[in-house]
Amino acid sequence: MVKKSLVMLFLLLPGMVLAATDIMTVNAEATGIDREQAIFNALGDAVRQVRGAEISASRQVQSALSRVSVRSGDDRESSEEISKVSKNQTRVSAEGLISGYKVLSVTNASGGGKLARLSVDVPVYKTLGNPNDGRWRMAVYPVWPARSAYQVADITLSREEVSSRLTQSITEALVQSRRFAMLARNRESSIIAERARMGGNDIPVSEKAMLGNEMGAEYLVSAMITEFTFNAEEKESRLTGERSIVQSGALVLETRVLVPATGEIVWSETLNLSPEQLDMEFDGSKGSLQTLFERAGQEVALSVIDVVWPPLVEGRQGNELIINMGGELMQAGQRWEVFALGDNVQNSHSGNSLGRSESMTATVEVIRSTPKMAYAKVVEGMVEGKGQVLRRPAHATAKDPDEAIRATRKRTCLPMDPC
Repeated sequence: MVKKSLVMLFLLLPGMVLAATDIMTVNAEATGIDREQAIFNALGDAVRQVRGAEISASRQVQSALSRVSVRSGDDRESSEEISKVSKNQTRVSAEGLISGYKVLSVTNASGGGKLARLSVDVPVYKTLGNPNDGRWRMAVYPVWPARSAYQVADITLSREEVSSRLTQSITEALVQSRRFAMLARNRESSIIAERARMGGNDIPVSEKAMLGNEMGAEYLVSAMITEFTFNAEEKESRLTGERSIVQSGALVLETRVLVPATGEIVWSETLNLSPEQLDMEFDGSKGSLQTLFERAGQEVALSVIDVVWPPLVEGRQGNELIINMGGELMQAGQRWEVFALGDNVQNSHSGNSLGRSESMTATVEVIRSTPKMAYAKVVEGMVEGKGQVLRRPAHATAKDPDEAIRATRKRTCLPMDPC
């Protein structure tokens, strides 16, 4: 005999619902041994229609289930579920809120018991902002330092501090790019504490509709520090007596972008970041150390963006090109290479799409930047129309200087690609 248990939480809401909550009205029906049980089961069906249900079983139940009513000798009625084939233990769990319901009808069920039909109002939390803005959800997991402590010039940094500061810098740069819906995966203690407070008895029931809405990431950024040695040594020229600071060392990061749903590694690269590559002068001070973390975070963010969703030319304003990415990642004076998108390239072995070919057409220089977009001028070549991809020169350089056509990165499909 298959046993099915239904666990539900029904909380009736007051008449007024906050603006962050929408009311969805659904029709539901269910059977039960009596009127009360049938109505209760129908409410559960309404919640499952809106919120879904969590089902656990030892193996999938494929046999038909039927509900029969059994009347005992003392004229008491009970309900049983009978399986024609298997004897699996199955549990169906649904949890949600209801703001009200209307009983449309309660009739005798064909197999015994009662059949209830209801119209149920279920509150649904409305995500802030535009939920259909087309941005992919991304999360940055805490950076993992391979060593317990690091000596950077005269400053000693613990593993925890290095992880926290670099994770924050990467997250901050990706947030400012506005290309992804960033999800919190570190420093979550405040979120946990707030959810615990919202679940308390002194919080209005209408507020509880916000619980149970945490989103999963479509892309995941993970990184490990394998080396972190920066030094700044002051030297004096024997010829001129001039003093200068000589920088040495590098931050080495093994970085990956993964699809957590499948475990697929979309991109993996070891970034060897020296002060010169970060375009900064490291003098060993705490201020320059903070700049180092910020520049390293921006470098990781730009590498991720280049793989997943690179900036595009959106149009022209006079002699200036409009780029659909701004903020700190698009600074005045930066130069980017522009690539026109060609035909879709297909892998002959697997038949999978490799993305679209790219043909370099111009080099542009950023003139100014706003939080959402940037403006650039063409310094070499020509840009016609819109939709071209921007790549940083270091990422677009081919082994053959005369080669100007290449495909997008392996196994990566851009939003405009027919993948």
